[in-house]
Amino acid sequence: MKRRNVEAALAAHGCVPANNSGRGDHDKWFCSCGAKHSANIPRHTEISAGVIASTIKRLPCLPKGWLQ
Repeated sequence: MKRRNVEAALAAHGCVPANNSGRGDHDKWFCSCGAKHSANIPRHTEISAGVIASTIKRLPCLPKGWLQ
């Protein structure tokens, strides 16, 4: 899946990138629920299914079907 689609879906559900996202080869995204859950999204063009599964586990407040 394209990284821009994953990031757009995260933003659409209230998640925000960390302020220091310009460092390293991953962007850290925080959940908007206030529980300080976070997930790292690599800056690759394509995001693997394993990264998507990890994101779902790390951000439990995302609704089912958030990536569609």
